Amino acid sequence: MKKRILSSIALVLALTIGCAVPAMADSRRVVTLGADLTQDQQNTMMKYFGVSADTVDIIYINNNDEREHLGSYVPLEQIGTKTFSCALVAPTTKGGIQVKTANLSWVTCNMIASTLSTSGVTNCQVVAASPFEVSGTGALTGVIMAYETASDVTLDEEKKDLANEELVTTGNLADAVGQSKATAVINETKLQVIENNVTDIGEINNIVNNVSNNYDVTMSQDQSDEIAALMQKIAQQDYDITQLKATLERVQANVAGDAGASEEQQAEAEKKAQEAEAAAEEQTQESEAAQDNADITIDGAQDQTENILDNTDISALDPNSTNASESTTTQTVLEQTEAETEGDNGTGIPEATGDGTVTSEAAETEAITEAATEAGAETESTIKAEDLDPEKKAIYDEVKSNLDQAYTEKQVTGDDGTVVYLTEEAAKKLPEAVEKYLLKVLAEGADKVAQEEALDTEIPQNIVEETQDLAEDKHYEEADLVQMDKYVRRLVLKDSEKILEDSQLENNDAVVVYRSIMVILEAGFGVEQPDLESEAAVSEDTAQEAPAEEQNEDGTEDEFADFQEETGNF
Repeated sequence: MKKRILSSIALVLALTIGCAVPAMADSRRVVTLGADLTQDQQNTMMKYFGVSADTVDIIYINNNDEREHLGSYVPLEQIGTKTFSCALVAPTTKGGIQVKTANLSWVTCNMIASTLSTSGVTNCQVVAASPFEVSGTGALTGVIMAYETASDVTLDEEKKDLANEELVTTGNLADAVGQSKATAVINETKLQVIENNVTDIGEINNIVNNVSNNYDVTMSQDQSDEIAALMQKIAQQDYDITQLKATLERVQANVAGDAGASEEQQAEAEKKAQEAEAAAEEQTQESEAAQDNADITIDGAQDQTENILDNTDISALDPNSTNASESTTTQTVLEQTEAETEGDNGTGIPEATGDGTVTSEAAETEAITEAATEAGAETESTIKAEDLDPEKKAIYDEVKSNLDQAYTEKQVTGDDGTVVYLTEEAAKKLPEAVEKYLLKVLAEGADKVAQEEALDTEIPQNIVEETQDLAEDKHYEEADLVQMDKYVRRLVLKDSEKILEDSQLENNDAVVVYRSIMVILEAGFGVEQPDLESEAAVSEDTAQEAPAEEQNEDGTEDEFADFQEETGNF
């Protein structure tokens, strides 16, 4: 269940070629908050954004919103069941798409900026973040919804779908080649296709191959075909190429260095970005001068004297300034590199949003895995049951009590009476391991834990499928319980931590142990358990109430009576 997710966002609404540039209107900013955040976490995000509830409009984004926008491109289990990503969005009339991200691991600021341009946005300021590190899958969903609310403009549905598809395609490629290279390939291909109005699939395939070769990216034929098909659909849309290039060239300059470009190529990319931004600014000024009394307005256009990207407070997310970090599309390549050097805290943990922190695919993979491991170890050491909210603490306390009690006798009895004996060490360590992992899941949330584990190559990502023959998938509705099920399968059925090694269990014995743990977890999470005593009582009552055998008139049994009765039941 390898999954990652996407990041980078930007500025204002796209106008079709020939349309007047909107006149400046009163400033309007919109905040989106993940519906599953606690009140304290919501307050943290408002502090980070530098806004108060009386100065912005607030929209709550839930999991259904994410599924509606991403369900066609992302497996539902990857989307998860909870939404934590947040955003502050301010439409503008110039400046391109500017994005800042914090605590998004899969989505980068440059990814968001590029995909926003596909949705039809040309000028906008965006800050996308979370109170703790998340993949950021739902970031684009919230940003687009906020933009439409702030600008009072409904973006084209097909373009929005293509933006979501592009985000997922970029993220999937990033899993294989790294975020910067993936963004560079997708962004540069899109730029060439739109600028040259290329719609032939064969020509687009050639562009994909040439661009990927330029960045030393090797991809499968399926990946290449997927990108080409996406670009063909994008090429069929109408865009203001002057405004679009300002964002795309800036994104390209931002990622060029980490995508493998030479210093000379980076300098050339920066030059192109500045030229494109100047051309877009000139077009805007000319349009404003010619249409001072334009009828078209963007109700939420942001006052250009204020940039929301400058008002964030990173200390709200990380009081100690050791883990959380920000990334923005407004930085040049040199500025990003310097910021990353200054931001190195000696822990070896890369920046939260990842862009520009490594120079090779192998180094990137190693850094990400190391960061997840170190961050996970640090988190586990500081998590306490007392810090859980009352509902989650009640779950933890119940499960812990029942596990400790169940393993005091160093044996487990199955539903069929099978007794499985454990060593003293196993009977002690097994419940401790489950309790520790449960505390982590309840404190951090299943989505975050799953994302951390997706980066660890030693953790099997398809454990449920691998163990189906031993224990069927019950398809739990609660995400935390789904995550616990995966862990217990690894822990017991695969003995991933070698706790059961000396107990020398057969497969059937391991299944008994697995079921004993899951029954306790199910009870803790409120999953209804079968009432065996009631079932037995019902069976007994049914037997007592069963009608006497039907007889013929002569007193003999009617041999067809049972047959008729069974037929009636079908």
